[in-house]
Amino acid sequence: MTTDSPKPAAPLGDLQPHVIDIGKRDVSTSPPKLPPGAGIAATGGRAWHRYEVLGCFLLMMVAIQVALGPKIQLSQWEMDADSNAAIAEGVAWTKGHFDIPPVSNHELQWDYPPVADENLTKPEKRLHDTAYNPVDHKYYNVFPPLFSILTVAVSPYHNYVEMPETRWRPETMALLIYWPLCITAFVVFYRRLQHPVWAAVLVFAFIGGTALLPNLNETRHGYLGQMDHVMSQIGLLILAADLLGRQRIWPALIGLFIATYSRQMTFLYGLPILWVAWRRFGAKGFVLAGLGLAVVAGPLLALNYEKFGNPLDFGYKHIYAGREDGYMGARCLTYGTFSPKFILGVDGGHGNLYYMHLAPPMFGDVSLTTFDLSSSNQNGTSLWITTPMALWALIAIRLWWREKPARTLMLATIPIMIGLAMYHSPGYMEHGYNRFALDFLPIWLVVVAPYAIGGRHRWRTWLTAACIAWGVLYFNLITPNAQVRVKSATAMAVETMTYGQV
Repeated sequence: MTTDSPKPAAPLGDLQPHVIDIGKRDVSTSPPKLPPGAGIAATGGRAWHRYEVLGCFLLMMVAIQVALGPKIQLSQWEMDADSNAAIAEGVAWTKGHFDIPPVSNHELQWDYPPVADENLTKPEKRLHDTAYNPVDHKYYNVFPPLFSILTVAVSPYHNYVEMPETRWRPETMALLIYWPLCITAFVVFYRRLQHPVWAAVLVFAFIGGTALLPNLNETRHGYLGQMDHVMSQIGLLILAADLLGRQRIWPALIGLFIATYSRQMTFLYGLPILWVAWRRFGAKGFVLAGLGLAVVAGPLLALNYEKFGNPLDFGYKHIYAGREDGYMGARCLTYGTFSPKFILGVDGGHGNLYYMHLAPPMFGDVSLTTFDLSSSNQNGTSLWITTPMALWALIAIRLWWREKPARTLMLATIPIMIGLAMYHSPGYMEHGYNRFALDFLPIWLVVVAPYAIGGRHRWRTWLTAACIAWGVLYFNLITPNAQVRVKSATAMAVETMTYGQV
């Protein structure tokens, strides 16, 4: 290059790898750049050493333990097949069965006695929210099978330490649930922001200031619905990181697998995966992504066929056998598992839209030393009231709309929200929060993170700090400390579990 040569269009540091877009001729389809406010601009011009990043992560883990440890109480985590349908299903697989046995005296009868006629309509003769198939007179798990798969996977270790095959130990649960959640969340937020301090702060807010905290609190009992929501966050974070970052597609598919096998409706996030694969790699990428989605969906559909004779029947309508007169059973029997009528409400009651977006918290005893939520509202509390960080999805709409990958992901949450609004259950047993919002909330938080941390606009930093403070305070108030138990988590779960929490 001479002094008369024209300057390059972009400095060397801004160059992106050139990729041939198969099916679209020779077009550059490089991964998206970081959004405005992220990266070096958000760090004040400094680069972070790896030890500084690691230090921020470790300090975050200490902060979670100090502030939230009494509510999460990892040492008390335990689950057993006698109160967890997915664990029971995994044990059944190792014994060559798809169905799970009936219950007698709160224990599964692994000799698989025949189902007596008088037991067919008695929920107490089968595990919580399991399905009774009237065709073959057997009981089946209807929850996604991630923990069934993991039960089979960890069974060699449990056999090695001479644990009962039906029980998970606290360290196993912590290694497969809690630590992957914390590590994944920190890595995803750090890659989005390139700022380890803010990444640590936002992960702390995510764990301690959203519906994730009460779900972690109840995971220690082995409550399957809450455990599935916790695990789905790992998958959704991985999916978001790939589609907002390098867009290699296969990590997004791994995230989709984890999320779908925890929460089936999250399979709808396959739509943005297909879209990004088409935009990034053309027809070949679209086909390969479609094959990946088939690999994710295929085993679930085959499992449904083996259980209920229909690949599209997940069995939820069968959990109300013997409970058709109950609140959820009557809704499902009358209007179906999904119906547009549930959006605004049926039979004079509020709809799912109200419980997720508008319902205020209902207080019981409130004083200077106590703060109790009323048990009269079990169907959820407004996401916007309990988790004001979600407001950034609206405040920053003009900013993330200009970022194409973020726009794609945010629009992809709309079908999820519509599906949740049409479901016959608004969540149930959600005193003061809405756990179904966790099916899209982590996507929102990752997308808006660069726009919420400020940069040159100090008001954003202060608003984010206020939102985080409110969320953490609120969820710490409504989430009880885990009491030091004098008996096993299994016994406590059997005593406190009620039907209708799917």
